[in-house]
Amino acid sequence: MKRLLILFLFITQVADAQEHVAFFDAGTTYEEADDSPYLNSTIVPFKMIEGMMLVEASINNQLGNYIIDTGAPTLVINEQPIQSTIQGRGISQGLLTAEVEVDAFEWSGIYKEKLSAFKVDISHLEEVSGEAIAGIIGYDILKEVELLMDYSSKAVQLSAVKSKELYQKKPIAVIPFTMQGHLPVIKVKIGKKKLRLALDTASESNILDASIYKKIASAGLKNTMAGELQGVDQEIKKVLISTISETTVKGLPFKDMKYLFTDLSHLKKESGIYIDGLLGYPFFKQEKMSINYKERKIYVWE
Repeated sequence: MKRLLILFLFITQVADAQEHVAFFDAGTTYEEADDSPYLNSTIVPFKMIEGMMLVEASINNQLGNYIIDTGAPTLVINEQPIQSTIQGRGISQGLLTAEVEVDAFEWSGIYKEKLSAFKVDISHLEEVSGEAIAGIIGYDILKEVELLMDYSSKAVQLSAVKSKELYQKKPIAVIPFTMQGHLPVIKVKIGKKKLRLALDTASESNILDASIYKKIASAGLKNTMAGELQGVDQEIKKVLISTISETTVKGLPFKDMKYLFTDLSHLKKESGIYIDGLLGYPFFKQEKMSINYKERKIYVWE
């Protein structure tokens, strides 16, 4: 029987600009994160493309560029599958996808054998970024390390969970999260409205469900404009894009973040994901953060 794979690779077009948001759900049962004592703390440089972190990793000894994506369930290979083994779905239409097994995956001290992966055609990201992209690194790999993201220095630090090296200093804030499938979800406040937003490091924009727009209209929405959203299914949808003056997370203010408003009701219907939206690059770039899946906490560092 075919399994359901929900895949959303959004492209919004505003004037001459393009924005990209990657998220999908494979409908898989996910295990808890394990300690990784074999991993030495490693600082890995990344290249920024369209708000996404691009790093070098290898599959079966073949080196390539991969997007770090907390919104993906596991490893994704940028390849058009010849025969679909999974019922895929984009923002509105069907997608051709297939599950495969990778003999060996290696990335900066992380080594995995016989790893399940999905073939998905994301070649359109190569076209808009001008970079060759081999695939996406998702939750099944990230859950075993503590990932510290520093956009100011364009580097991530991979450490064993709760490593002494990383915790020589105390974090300035701790943000708890819950898990919905592979997605870490945190509570935020916009105006008087409390929301549940998933964290997606491969999203160039923050996203909110369109139904929320009127509910937060008094929260300082500005620079509102019409835009277009295009997914991998190639359908173009009209959306609203607006800047919100302040988003509060565990008492921390995140100023002037841009949000894209689109209908997310299908997430609940098709995959049982109950979120109000996603937080991406505009959120992560404001602070140095590490994500700890084992403790289900985001740590904010000086």
